[in-house]
Amino acid sequence: SSGINAEYGGIPFTVVQKEVADIVKGKVIIGHDIQHDFKVLEFSHPKPFIRDTAKYKPFKALSKGNTPSLKKLCKEILKTSIQEGAHDSVKDAQNALQLYRMHRASWERSIKRHKKKAQKRETVDDHDQSSSDDALND
Repeated sequence: SSGINAEYGGIPFTVVQKEVADIVKGKVIIGHDIQHDFKVLEFSHPKPFIRDTAKYKPFKALSKGNTPSLKKLCKEILKTSIQEGAHDSVKDAQNALQLYRMHRASWERSIKRHKKKAQKRETVDDHDQSSSDDALND
C-alpha cells in the first residue's frame, strides 16, 4: 500500500506535478527506491541530484547486490523496526534521510570519484577522436 488515501475534489495532477518540479529543481532528492515515486508523478530528475538508499552500493551489499528493502536497512544499520503497522511514508522518508546523513561523507566522496572517472573517460575519448580526425586529415 502506498500510504496515500484518495480524496475527491483534490488538486489537479498537472498542478501537483508542476509544483513538485518547481520545488525540487536544482535540489538533491533523498529517498528509498524513488524511481517509483518519479514514475507515479511522470517526473524525472537529474541523476547527479538523486541519493537513493536502494541504489547505494554499500547498502546493496547488505542484500548480496540486490535492492535492499528500507525495512532491512533500518533494521541492520539504524537498529530500528519500521513498517510494522500502517505504512507511514513520512517515517520512511525520515529513515531514508537518516541513512543518507550517516553515510553522507563516503557517499559524496564516491560520487566525486565516479564523476572524475567519467571526466577522464571523456577526455580520453575526445583525444582519441581528435587523433583519428588528425589521421583522416593526413
